[in-house]
Amino acid sequence: MKRNSSKGFITIDILIAGVILTAGIAASAYLFRLGFDYLDRANKANTIALKISQTPALLRTLDFEKESGKEELGDGVMLSWTAKLLSKSRPATMTGEAPVSSMHELYLYEVTLSFEYKDLIRTYKVNVFRSKSLSGTDTSPI
Repeated sequence: MKRNSSKGFITIDILIAGVILTAGIAASAYLFRLGFDYLDRANKANTIALKISQTPALLRTLDFEKESGKEELGDGVMLSWTAKLLSKSRPATMTGEAPVSSMHELYLYEVTLSFEYKDLIRTYKVNVFRSKSLSGTDTSPI
């Protein structure tokens, strides 16, 4: 009589297939979670990048004499800034023998901008020129 020896291996084959299937599902779940984390980080960076593009207009309106402040930029993004006066000057021109002082004072500030969104913080430093008319009290950017 001939015996079919493959009948006993069906249970082992099913167990091995189950282990392989479980490992595939676990790897897929891990990769899905990893992809979701990367997508969330990219979303945070993109939100801050959109607000950074609005910063030049905001810099024109900030009062650097306060030296620091906090601004809400929308979409949950907060801007913390500090300003440090680097230099102050009143240019003069030579007309003939006597120098003539300008009607403006020039200011150079180093501004540190810190954008905060959820748990992501991006910090930048920029130099900002301002001018102040000596005939009035306005401070306007150059």
